[in-house]
Amino acid sequence: MIPLVERVRVAVTDPELSRALNQAIAEAIRTAMPSELPALRVVRFRTRKKLAQLLAAPETLAGAIAVIRVTRANARHLEAWIIEARRAGVAGVQLVWNGRDPSPEHVQPRIFRVLEVARATLREGPVVLSSRGAPEQALLLSISMKGNSP
Repeated sequence: MIPLVERVRVAVTDPELSRALNQAIAEAIRTAMPSELPALRVVRFRTRKKLAQLLAAPETLAGAIAVIRVTRANARHLEAWIIEARRAGVAGVQLVWNGRDPSPEHVQPRIFRVLEVARATLREGPVVLSSRGAPEQALLLSISMKGNSP
């Protein structure tokens, strides 16, 4: 996994300003980063049936990261599922979508809605969107900074 500080880059036409901005952002990230990011249990689901199984055993969701692969079939349920998972005490949620399949026309409005609802409910676990299934450093950092880890 590429460290977060190496993944953030700012490009402007003035090379001195670009260098100064990149150095300032890198320092801000290093200052904000805890020495270790939490190692949390990851639970994955993409169907109502699997979520129901996880909710039946609440200890499986409490303090875990919920990774939900976005599909055409489950897109309309994402908001409700995230609300349920957050109520069950997940530390955070990562939606996984590659931006192409399913088509943006079908899922993008629903994903944006979910992210806006999550942004408006900051007391609960953070929600991020990623093209990868492994928990993103940004999610782990958000969880760590919120104190949501068990």
